[in-house]
Amino acid sequence: MMTDRYCIENCCPGAFYLKRFLKYWRRVTFCVFQSVLLKLVTIAMFSCCTLAILGWAQELGAGDAAHFLREGIGARARALGGAYVALATDTTATYWNPAGLVQTPSMRLGGTYESRYGGLVEFQCLSGAISWHSFSAGLLWVASDMYSVFFGAVGTGFGDFSLGLTGKLYNFASGLQTAHGMGLDFGILWRTPIGEAELAIGLISADIGWSTIHWQGAGWNMVDHVAWVNRLGVALSSEGLFGPWLWAADLEVAFRRPPRPGETDYFSKALQISLDLGAEFWFQFVTLRGGLADISVNGANGVSLRPTLGVGVRWAGVVLDAAWTTFTIGHTYLLSMEFTF
Repeated sequence: MMTDRYCIENCCPGAFYLKRFLKYWRRVTFCVFQSVLLKLVTIAMFSCCTLAILGWAQELGAGDAAHFLREGIGARARALGGAYVALATDTTATYWNPAGLVQTPSMRLGGTYESRYGGLVEFQCLSGAISWHSFSAGLLWVASDMYSVFFGAVGTGFGDFSLGLTGKLYNFASGLQTAHGMGLDFGILWRTPIGEAELAIGLISADIGWSTIHWQGAGWNMVDHVAWVNRLGVALSSEGLFGPWLWAADLEVAFRRPPRPGETDYFSKALQISLDLGAEFWFQFVTLRGGLADISVNGANGVSLRPTLGVGVRWAGVVLDAAWTTFTIGHTYLLSMEFTF
């Protein structure tokens, strides 16, 4: 006895192929519908969250805009856990402490590539600096898909003491949303010998008075603020048995946003305190680095921190540095190069 399928295939081939076509068409239609529905739901959720955040921020100001810059610039600094305020004498001093630009008379060009959070975000940085015995100037540009920040710094020195100023221009763009703002940093650096070692103490106040960021979109405007970050850094360096060594520590005290009218618990909501530690050891032209970044106490969660590691090579006026640091959503890798003329 013939089966139904046999009858369909031999007695009515067109009906058989029509049945197969409808079967696969239903599968394809369902997959497309599922994909489109998922995207529409995602877009709707994102839009609702964005509108809610913008509505709240427009009224109160979320604060800590440009938080991506809080991590720091440059592979050497990041490998040292971000403890770099008292050590910054390269082109990244425009970011870390403009007073350090005048400490090493020379002309330098540098750049950094950063893959953050397991490749989720990429940053590029170009920097340059020129300095004489008592005056220095530096330029730095940091960019990603959404952010572009320009730094311009000047510094001057008086013996072992120096000071500097950095001006910043913030530019953000995301879809139909754009933002612009300006900021000002002030830094000082003092170096003094202690026996066979050298002690360096640095201080920087970044985005003094909470830099204002003006957001604009389709039919709305919003004002937000960059965190006012103050960092005190200490570094001790000397010659060891196998080569130079140093250790550094930075204490960061940041205010995420300005106080709001009538706010009685401002410090509990806006004050952020953390500690960074780093160490470096040179072996001829190779250096090894390690550090602990963002050491802080989070109440019931105890102490949190992030380990950092790095390596550097210096040869005939060229410095190549690499760094690695951890995050909860993925590792971050940095590669920096600087040329001295």
